[in-house]
Amino acid sequence: MKFSLASFLLIINFIAGAQSLTNENLNHLYNPADEVDLEWNMVKQNGQMNIYYALTITGTGSSPEMYRMQWEERDSFSQRSGKVMRSDSLLLSPGSRKMGVFVVDLKNDPWMLLLTITKVTTSTTWSYPFMIEKNYPVNGLIKRGEQIVLKPYLELGEQYTVQGPSMASNLYVFRYRQSFSSAFPPFSKSTAGADPILLPDSSFTISNGSSLTFSQEGLYLIQSDTTAAEGFSFRVHTSTFPRYTRVQDLVDPLVFVSTQDEFIQLQQSNGDKVVFDKTIIGITRDRDRAKRFMKSYYTRVELANQYFTSYKEGWKTDQGMTFIIFGLPDEIRKTSQNEIWYYKDSRTKFVFIKKGSIYSPNYYTLMRDDRFTQLWYNTIDLWRKSRF
Repeated sequence: MKFSLASFLLIINFIAGAQSLTNENLNHLYNPADEVDLEWNMVKQNGQMNIYYALTITGTGSSPEMYRMQWEERDSFSQRSGKVMRSDSLLLSPGSRKMGVFVVDLKNDPWMLLLTITKVTTSTTWSYPFMIEKNYPVNGLIKRGEQIVLKPYLELGEQYTVQGPSMASNLYVFRYRQSFSSAFPPFSKSTAGADPILLPDSSFTISNGSSLTFSQEGLYLIQSDTTAAEGFSFRVHTSTFPRYTRVQDLVDPLVFVSTQDEFIQLQQSNGDKVVFDKTIIGITRDRDRAKRFMKSYYTRVELANQYFTSYKEGWKTDQGMTFIIFGLPDEIRKTSQNEIWYYKDSRTKFVFIKKGSIYSPNYYTLMRDDRFTQLWYNTIDLWRKSRF
């Protein structure tokens, strides 16, 4: 039997490409410098799972490129290849944004939906796994105008449309104003996981599909049935979030790098920029180092808020804290229940376990260990000397 060269190369590429997702580096999920950015929101509706997405090409070139967007069904993360459900070719220019929805049926057993985006000219591939589970709690969404909101935070004072399950007439809105605690260092024996039951500070009822303007910050949960473990939640913040611009907002994220006395002094500054700046210069021991510190540190705080905001601000989560202090991991591996972050220079591995709740289905907590103690303090010392 004779094979053409094209057929031979196709077979070779298929064999090379067929691999378990557990062996693939997924650090592009949190890499702001990557040329592909994907935002998404999974919503359970009418016995199906809707994956709403927005694909943005963030490159700096000017010419359009061809990308292949492929959806594949697999039984698990360890399966090397699966069934292709759909494949589309997209001609996209840098700065362009492609929005859509992909709908799959729910099954009794969990399974994995894998989205791969491939740049045709270079064969560069980005993978995005979605665990499809029948008991996934999110059963509603928010719209701003005609567009689905994909981020887990809304803007204070803006008008949104709240859409719950199609069969529901009314929706119950619960607001939690409490300030959730920030993550503890990776060697601490204490944790700050999601509370299984939170007591709302206020509640009200609205008609399904009605418009709503949020006038107070905080965590919100919306349910059509208050006796069921289903609903959808989000945070409401000022228009600058995930970036912090007010002095009073800049203080709390410094808990990771300041001493107890310094942090008290920052808290007592009450938004006074002169006192705040003086304390930062006292930490870094130099005005120029203070400027570099502020730029580097709060860039990571903003990214942590962007990537990891859940029932609380992203910088307060275990993943957010790790991202701020240690930066983007060199490698990220995923399974159905954990994420593993690898840092090559320090030969360090952080394991995050999925501990989702109705308030945050994809929330992860860090497996803490005493062996992280010296690494933590050495890295904090580098931050205080502005060597990042």
